[in-house]
Amino acid sequence: VSTQSTGLAAGMRGSMMLFALTPESTLTQNISENLNLPVGGMTRRKLANTETLVEIRESVRGKDVYLIFSCTKDFNNSILDLLMVVEAMKNASVGTVTIVLPSFPYARYDCVTRIDRCPIARLIADMLQSVDCDRVLTMDLHTPQVQGYFDLPVDNITAEPAFRDWIKELHLKNAVLVTPNPEGTKRVANFSESMGMQFAIVHVSDEDDRASSSTDSRNRPAASLVGNVKDRDCIIYDDIADECISIVKTAEFLKHEGAKRIFCMATHGLFSKESLEMCAASPIDVFVVTDTIDQTENMEIYPNLRTVDVSHLFAEGIRRVHNNEPLLALFNL
Repeated sequence: VSTQSTGLAAGMRGSMMLFALTPESTLTQNISENLNLPVGGMTRRKLANTETLVEIRESVRGKDVYLIFSCTKDFNNSILDLLMVVEAMKNASVGTVTIVLPSFPYARYDCVTRIDRCPIARLIADMLQSVDCDRVLTMDLHTPQVQGYFDLPVDNITAEPAFRDWIKELHLKNAVLVTPNPEGTKRVANFSESMGMQFAIVHVSDEDDRASSSTDSRNRPAASLVGNVKDRDCIIYDDIADECISIVKTAEFLKHEGAKRIFCMATHGLFSKESLEMCAASPIDVFVVTDTIDQTENMEIYPNLRTVDVSHLFAEGIRRVHNNEPLLALFNL
């Protein structure tokens, strides 16, 4: 499947508009360029009392709008801005609104693990549906069952084509894919099959994660391994890089087991707390994430951090949704 079709035909551009809550982001600009479609004008103004006013500066009447909402560090406030934008568009007689969520927030909180906690992913779904959005387009949901919280179509595309290209550029020989937790086995097994590579499973001990970051425990990480990594390049693959404790422990264990170089790739680079410093001090040679979340500041802190562009995947996904074409071909780009 060729992505040359992401430039929309002239007849289709008239019924379609692209908006973004972060129009300045690199991902948004690249999606706009791939679609050959400008980002629509919109004003968000903070008042002195911290309330927000939203104004759509272009007519959206009868249009199919694709609204990009990239996660920011201030997500809990930004989500209200998103709801106000959708409501403003509905009041302006928009045709349809598809919310493009490159990284779905709170996706890991999809079920009740304690009686005093709520499945926040379901709450996010309820909030988006409360303003009558028509569709959601996202990437690599942590748990696909989050789609079941919606009573509207949710398209979950994958970053695998971008990672596949990145791995091919490395020209690795006898490399092995590694999942840092047993829960990711299916993801790594499917990806390794598409790459014609072997995979391994590492199960690190989750007892006192913070204590396990001490110098003594790093010499002999508490973990178990299924697979062969000795004298091989290893690629750790996960969907989210947040505190990175299990990823770093996996890298240390792989090095202890005789791995040569260690690469790591994750779709969404959240990198909270001291995770970047922890990764910089680990045996990870290169850590690559997609640009679903902006990494400009993080790359200054962690020189071994790289990004791969997934804007062409979102642009092609938007084009296919707009033209009522199947998205399955996106998995094989």
